[in-house]
Amino acid sequence: MIEIDFNPENMEKCLCAECPVQAKSSCVKDQWKEMEEASSADIDSGFVVDPEKVPKLYCATGKTICGDLYFHEECQCKDCDVWKENDLEARGAPAYFCKNGEASECCEIDVEEDESREAKLRELRRTYYTPV
Repeated sequence: MIEIDFNPENMEKCLCAECPVQAKSSCVKDQWKEMEEASSADIDSGFVVDPEKVPKLYCATGKTICGDLYFHEECQCKDCDVWKENDLEARGAPAYFCKNGEASECCEIDVEEDESREAKLRELRRTYYTPV
């Protein structure tokens, strides 16, 4: 299993908030509103946001609780610094974490040539994440 830390540094790098997959989701908008209210609340109130209700950094926390995402849109994991810094593509992690859960190795890619490896990864993403 690939471990991604749920921390402020990774939260800042995460692109999920701008992802086309969740751009039109009213559930995600409600989650953002809840997070904003929590961050402006008095610290002594003891209110803590559950990581599973944070509409970003799904590679660390797992699937979204929202059911109104647009999985036919292309995710932007490959552009994300969290993805790049943890070398998630080379380690076989799936994209679309908001749908498929936290970062984990999904398969073995045993191809030595870079060009063949890239083709294999593209094919894997296309078959593994084809919307139903």
